[in-house]
Amino acid sequence: MIAASYWASAFPLTRTEIFLIAGALTLGAFLVNYRGIVVSSRVQLAVIIAIVGLLITAVVASAPSVNPANFTPFFPNGYVPIGVSAALTFWSYLGYENVSNVAEEFKSPEQDFHRSILFSVIVIGLLYISVAIATIGTKAYATGGSVAPFAVMLSNALGIYGAIGTAILAVIVIFGTMNAYTTGISRVIYATAKDEGLPRLFDRVNAKTQVPDRSLMLLLGLSWIILLLFYAFNVPLETELLIPSGTAILVYIIGSNSGIKLFKIKDAKKLFPWISLAISIIMLSFVGWPLAIALALALLGFLYRRRGPDPAQATPGPETERTSPRLVTLS
Repeated sequence: MIAASYWASAFPLTRTEIFLIAGALTLGAFLVNYRGIVVSSRVQLAVIIAIVGLLITAVVASAPSVNPANFTPFFPNGYVPIGVSAALTFWSYLGYENVSNVAEEFKSPEQDFHRSILFSVIVIGLLYISVAIATIGTKAYATGGSVAPFAVMLSNALGIYGAIGTAILAVIVIFGTMNAYTTGISRVIYATAKDEGLPRLFDRVNAKTQVPDRSLMLLLGLSWIILLLFYAFNVPLETELLIPSGTAILVYIIGSNSGIKLFKIKDAKKLFPWISLAISIIMLSFVGWPLAIALALALLGFLYRRRGPDPAQATPGPETERTSPRLVTLS
């Protein structure tokens, strides 16, 4: 929906056309992943280059227009909107946990997994802070109430071509996020089905491409259903973002509690899950009513697990025996 909104900032689109673009992007992520992890990783590399290029271009092009006066007052509406904004954009920082979902695809996970996390924290931190300074310093966020500040920032420097170029690149950038999560979450569905947390129907990988094809089909179908619900009930974009943010924060709270219980370490690292838990709880308080959706889904999942057999006592079925051991997710 964000990608389609960027497109609509450069070209006149109806609400129906925006949703159709969103559905087409979801289909594209499915098709890329259906071809296999090699194709997906090559597409992702190209997308990452586009992402970094877009962010650097936006910051550099906006630098001459940055006005220090735009940072005063620093908290013009108090502290509460800061928390809401943090909860709203929480999903933007999701991705680190997604690395664990595809860790088995690393050639040397013991080494490359940790390096990828550390490197991404440094690079993303620098890029996001730079973009935030440029966005606030140029007041791009206030131009016509735009949901596409990059388009505003580049248009100020490049005219109409800036909005068009940004719209094209924004689609590529956001497709990269969709591609990465389609890869990761499809493995989560597969691993959960393997442990009988979901129907065994999804405990299968394609013999030719070695991807969990049924999990990919489930993701595509659920994504389209959600888009239809958003369209039918005219859900605003802010609420569309708060729903996954609330769900993700809830998962972070569960994960942090697990870390506190499972990590048997004695140095300063034992504080990390506590810090994550504290931040997650604070962020959760700003989500608002969309949190009810996350809690309802969590309750449904809990009730489903209560009905099913103990995964520790599950016996492997014929589909499990044919699957690739590399697809067992490190959860």
